[in-house]
Amino acid sequence: MEKAAKKPIVAFIRELKTSRKLLSFDEASTKQAVVLRLLSLLGWEIFDVEEVAPDYSADGVRVSYALRIDGKVRLLLEVKRNPEDPDGLRKQLVALSAQESVELCAYTDGPVWSFYLTSVRGGFKQKQCHAIDLLAEKPEEAAAVLIGLLSREKVAGGGHLEAAEAAMQNQRREQAARILPAAWNRVVSEPDKALVEILSEAAGALCGFRPEPAAVEAFIRRHRGLWLVEDEEAAPDPQAPGAQAAEPPAPPEAEGKSAGINTRRPEFFADKAIDSFTFQGRSFPVKSWEQLLTTLCNQFAAAHAQEFEKVLWMYDDHQPCFSRYSDQLRIPEKIRRTNIYVETKLSPDEIVKTVGDLMTEFGYGHEELVITTQ
Repeated sequence: MEKAAKKPIVAFIRELKTSRKLLSFDEASTKQAVVLRLLSLLGWEIFDVEEVAPDYSADGVRVSYALRIDGKVRLLLEVKRNPEDPDGLRKQLVALSAQESVELCAYTDGPVWSFYLTSVRGGFKQKQCHAIDLLAEKPEEAAAVLIGLLSREKVAGGGHLEAAEAAMQNQRREQAARILPAAWNRVVSEPDKALVEILSEAAGALCGFRPEPAAVEAFIRRHRGLWLVEDEEAAPDPQAPGAQAAEPPAPPEAEGKSAGINTRRPEFFADKAIDSFTFQGRSFPVKSWEQLLTTLCNQFAAAHAQEFEKVLWMYDDHQPCFSRYSDQLRIPEKIRRTNIYVETKLSPDEIVKTVGDLMTEFGYGHEELVITTQ
């Protein structure tokens, strides 16, 4: 079925990407013109309510569709357009699926499809094994994902669970690799007890006497600026014109043009040109305020891959700063390794405010960012 199904699915996704009518669909239109058509292309008998059961209900919770094989629910699918509480609906879907012993469920707003393995430990965000955006992904790749996780043939044979588990493992490997710079920086910044022990033992082997832990910790703190590493995804190109080698930052008190956003209101930066910024003890030369915003967005996306999509619900005066759709923003910039765009047509004080909101959202103290202006 896979080879035969892929071509029409690819053609349908290309049609969606070209027309972009999907963006204007309400929920009913999304179900009829997108979801049911895709299910049909994936081999499901959409006119058989025993196989594709609409408005499935259990324990007072209603879900858009239950996909059944031989009378048994194999997958629950929720379809919602612009709900007030999408996270609440996802959590409810995952909880109901687990309760009904359904091992895989899916949530879509039409363009974006998210899949959840209910047997995985943790909250619903930790259970997400895959997400695709039909308008952003290559049609061939999106079709392959849909076939692997949602085709009737795969679901009937249990292959959809194998594909979901493989996707989850791949996602975890990628996340673990991306988090290494942040993990290393935490080890040398705190400093980590294991690192203190290793250094104490090495010093004792050289001189026959182990230094006090406090002395080792003080040594690590004095030199941590030499050991911190940049996230490769967020680091500026060293070959770019004007790029400089990163140096340990001077404290704000030592440089009159440097200011921490914890001590200055965003309006302070309104008429100033940025020269560089320091985040968590690492200095980044930048050419514009927009580069400050995009660099930090790239860094946060790499460090918080599982929860980064919550930026989609950050708004400034009802004007979205982040979106999956570039045409919703004035001057969009794609955030690396995501399908999310950030608005860059912002004034310096708006950028500082947005950056401050991001730091708060992801648990960073505002004192960790210092901006140097010209």
